[in-house]
Amino acid sequence: MTRQPGLAIRLLSVLACHGLTTIACGLVFIAAMNLPPFTGIAILFYRGIVALVVSAVVVVALLGLASRRWPSLPLGASDLVSAGLVAVALNLCVFTLGPVTVDRSISVFMLSRFDRADRALSARAINDDFLRYYGAEWDQIGRRLSEQTASGNIERTPDGYRLTAQGKAFMRTARLMARVFATDPRFVGLDDKSPSKP
Repeated sequence: MTRQPGLAIRLLSVLACHGLTTIACGLVFIAAMNLPPFTGIAILFYRGIVALVVSAVVVVALLGLASRRWPSLPLGASDLVSAGLVAVALNLCVFTLGPVTVDRSISVFMLSRFDRADRALSARAINDDFLRYYGAEWDQIGRRLSEQTASGNIERTPDGYRLTAQGKAFMRTARLMARVFATDPRFVGLDDKSPSKP
């Protein structure tokens, strides 16, 4: 009769499995983000999602190999599946809160201006820098128009850009999230001072 591992051993094994799987998934994810063909995906968020899916497949395969290589491990199939799911979820959270924020945040842009300055900066100076660099020289509006066109949320017409049905659905979801989480209503057109049609 095979002796079952004690509760403490099993708990430590599950925690170790989750921790090591999360780290392994993160390492595979970082490697994938910096290698072709993933680097060919221009939109960082989409690149991350694709790389994370591939990372999840690799990690699940490694877990399967480990369970066959060391059958005496006090872990069941459900432990391995949950470790894979937790690893992907945690890496997705880190990715969206970290790199995606750094890549897109106006606050990060503002802090970078303070970081490079050798003196105090006024709010007017920061605003001028934003318009000059972020808006004009770096063409961040153009970048986002390209991204949203590629995403299918807007389409280009002879007269300019317009929202697609997918884009309208996204905005309904964005307004719902704004209401539920009490975000700034102006960004989703929920206040009277939002930009109106020209």
